[in-house]
Amino acid sequence: SPQASSSAPPSSASSVASTGSSVIVAAASSPQVQAPSTSGGGGGGPQLMMALNGTMKAEVNMEEISSLSTLSLSNMTQALSKIAHATEEFAKTDPQGARQQVTSLIDSWIRLYAETSGNEKSMAQFLQVLHQFGVGKVGVHTERFLRLATTVVVEASLKNTVAIGNDGGRPTINYTVIDVYSKLLLFMFRHLNTAGNAEQIAKQRLSMLGKILSVTIRTMMWSYEKSQQGDVQVMRWDQRPWYRILLNLIIDVNKPDPAFEPMRLTILSVFGATLHVCQPLVMPSFAFSWFELVSHRHFLPNLLLAPDQKGWSLAQELLVDYFLFLEPHLKRGQMTPAVKKLYEGTLRVLLVLLHDFPSFLVVYHLSFCNVIPENCVQLRNLILAASPKGMSPPDPFTPNLKIDLLAESQQSPAILSNVVGPIERMRPHLDGYLKDGQVRNFLSSLPSMLTKEGGKDVDASLVNSLVLYVGIHALARKQNGQISLSHTPEIEVFKKLMEFNDRGRYICLNAIADQLRFPSSHTHYFSCVMLYLFSESSDVGVKEQVTRVLLERLILHRPHPWGLLITFIELIKNQRYAFWSYSFTRCATEIEKVFESVARSCMPPGGSSQRSAVAAGGEE
Repeated sequence: SPQASSSAPPSSASSVASTGSSVIVAAASSPQVQAPSTSGGGGGGPQLMMALNGTMKAEVNMEEISSLSTLSLSNMTQALSKIAHATEEFAKTDPQGARQQVTSLIDSWIRLYAETSGNEKSMAQFLQVLHQFGVGKVGVHTERFLRLATTVVVEASLKNTVAIGNDGGRPTINYTVIDVYSKLLLFMFRHLNTAGNAEQIAKQRLSMLGKILSVTIRTMMWSYEKSQQGDVQVMRWDQRPWYRILLNLIIDVNKPDPAFEPMRLTILSVFGATLHVCQPLVMPSFAFSWFELVSHRHFLPNLLLAPDQKGWSLAQELLVDYFLFLEPHLKRGQMTPAVKKLYEGTLRVLLVLLHDFPSFLVVYHLSFCNVIPENCVQLRNLILAASPKGMSPPDPFTPNLKIDLLAESQQSPAILSNVVGPIERMRPHLDGYLKDGQVRNFLSSLPSMLTKEGGKDVDASLVNSLVLYVGIHALARKQNGQISLSHTPEIEVFKKLMEFNDRGRYICLNAIADQLRFPSSHTHYFSCVMLYLFSESSDVGVKEQVTRVLLERLILHRPHPWGLLITFIELIKNQRYAFWSYSFTRCATEIEKVFESVARSCMPPGGSSQRSAVAAGGEE
């Protein structure tokens, strides 16, 4: 599990009675607490968070290396300040003494919880007291109570920290107050305004959950913005109390309960919408905690196990949010300690998904590859190595294995990603050309259609969608199960892509390699395309880049996509391609050793003589 702690420990009634109330009262007189740490729910310490936030603000030019448009990035970066400003304006309308009144109510709740050990009858009486103050009846009063109560308990927990040693290490937070407050939020969700029939009660509960989560997030953003107004910026804001509140809610609300099963997916959707609002691009200093919440065993698995895959789109959206945040940092090639921690957690989560939910990675591979930089080969391999649940691809090292004879090679894979969306503008011209060669000038204008707005760089997401769309179109017209490449509009498109410069061509070849996955009609077709481009191109540079794209995905640790292995084995074994005759396989001793090593690993066990012959450029 990537989480530092999988669940929040239960609160002790005795500790609540001894520490909770006094801390609340002490915090009530202080409008703001300066936290000595910024580390999150276990992912990174203060230095890591400072490095992450500093990198976001200064070192990384987001506009140049992000997949998002400049307008989208601008909206993301401004969202935090806008939400915080709106919360600040609402806070100015608080009546005099509102904070003291809410503090007194929270103090009473803590004492009640400690003395009654969670007796529901006593807690129901407390809800009646909240009703008298308009909580649950009037939206403005409910929001004010939640905002002030959350602020008070967070400040109380930060005041009640315990230092570890004298070396300036991260202080430990006493979460007692937060845990008991979370129980109040849970009780409000379950029992506040639960009148009417079952459908009305469900709507009231969902409305209350949405209110609790939205106010908590807005208050967190407001708290962070206020902390940035001093000289010591990031160090003054601590994400751990906010992580704890949200973690408690995710665990408690999503526990198995027959009464909530009919609305389980809607509950998860409310949490998902909340996490989407405070995604790392909007609030980088919450990134560690955010990813732990998304990947928590009470959230992500529940989304993916929802009936009829109804939770998959939300899970995909949140993971794309996360990859969009990591993308510019990973493109730099050198990871800061903070980004390295996040990257390690990402690998762990993807390994879990590959093992437990491979079909999820299968249907959304395009969405993920669109936001994962080309240099992150290991991340791509993890996603592309997934096979549909229940499929057992044949051993790629099987002698004389013919991919075109496999029954799976006649079946198209399921794809839930939006293939058409990115190429919607060019689609009419593309369809006209693919249909019967119409739009004669389409090929000549294609390169300009695939470049980013206001620049000369090739847009990888456009190329990814184009390559897959053209491949799907080609497979729709094949006859008698045979794939024809020569003199087809589709292959002309792929040949045109090879006319880009080295960088653009590398992006295009990666887009083709991304379709070399488990046995399917797509893998069969794109394997043929890759080999065709290698054999038919008169430019040795194209052959060398084809080799590079395949090789750099194979020299890493497993897993390797099945289609990738099949394609590379065919390339080095089949005399038709004369692979070993090209000088780039022997341009340097180090390169020659790499080819020899990979060639040997691609041969079946026990075939040492075959491996030696292949590595030496023999007939095998």
